[in-house]
Amino acid sequence: MGTWGPHSFENDTASDLLDQIRGYEQPVDQAEAVRESFGSVFSVADGYLDADEASAAVAGAEIVASALGQPRNGTTAPFDLAASFKFYDDTIGMALAAVTRVTAGESELAELWDETDEADTWRDSITDLTSRLLTAAAAHNLNPNFIPAEPEAHPEHTLRTEVEQVYDDMMSEIERIADSGAGDAQVEVLRHLVRKMNLIHKDITNMRYFVVDSLEALTDRIDGLEKKL
Repeated sequence: MGTWGPHSFENDTASDLLDQIRGYEQPVDQAEAVRESFGSVFSVADGYLDADEASAAVAGAEIVASALGQPRNGTTAPFDLAASFKFYDDTIGMALAAVTRVTAGESELAELWDETDEADTWRDSITDLTSRLLTAAAAHNLNPNFIPAEPEAHPEHTLRTEVEQVYDDMMSEIERIADSGAGDAQVEVLRHLVRKMNLIHKDITNMRYFVVDSLEALTDRIDGLEKKL
């Protein structure tokens, strides 16, 4: 990760995130990209957090703060996403939770900065970002609290892992049996067909889970809107 300063946007990962967001025309897609930058942080829970994932989350949090009227002194908001972040009203809580995780234990980014002469400056920058997010939450009456789901805690995710493991084991056994008849033209044709079936199975499975996850997210959003009405 190339870095030229301690602030949120002063690294290659942040620049990549900004470029990615600029590539989307619709604000809803831009907001979703920001939210995804937090999701990768939550997915590791208490595990070791990669520096690039942490840097992307910090940059995402900076985008949220600036869009909601709390940019860092001397800077302007790179995107006009205030309406989107108010609609996805848990975004600011996600940003705060992500920043907290970045500065906690098992964080490569925190460890790297702690080894430099600018460690205090970086931590002051994170503290300032947290303060601005809290100010934005209060100003827009948004809930600053967000509790990430434990990885694999969702039964659908657990089932997904189990199914994939069973299928992988089955494929390994099929390959082993095929190896015993290697060289036979019919065996090689069957091996090729089984491999294609495996790829098709994974594509269909991934699409199914994508649809399920999307429907669950939409349902949660509708439930949240109904509670406000």
